[in-house]
Amino acid sequence: MTQAIRDIDAQLEALFATLENLTAEDERTDKLVSQLQESIVKRQFLLQNLSDADGGTDRAFLEAELALSQRFIAQATALKDHRQQILHASSKSKRQLNVYKTIDANR
Repeated sequence: MTQAIRDIDAQLEALFATLENLTAEDERTDKLVSQLQESIVKRQFLLQNLSDADGGTDRAFLEAELALSQRFIAQATALKDHRQQILHASSKSKRQLNVYKTIDANR
């Protein structure tokens, strides 16, 4: 089970790296965010179901996974905040454009 967790950790790191390098308009973004969410749920499930029989519940392993979880949370938060800023800027630009269109139409 610890190998499955490590595999998902690697997958999450790759997904975060890919999402950080994509523009918000990229069509792959929605699919990657969905994969990110599914991987996080799988990881959460595996971590909750660790058992002593797997030999993966030693303190060092769990501390490393906790640190990794905190890093993933920070990455997800930063990614979400960045995307929200982009959406807000886009919305503001659209409003400004509509104002200019209205002004132009009234001439």
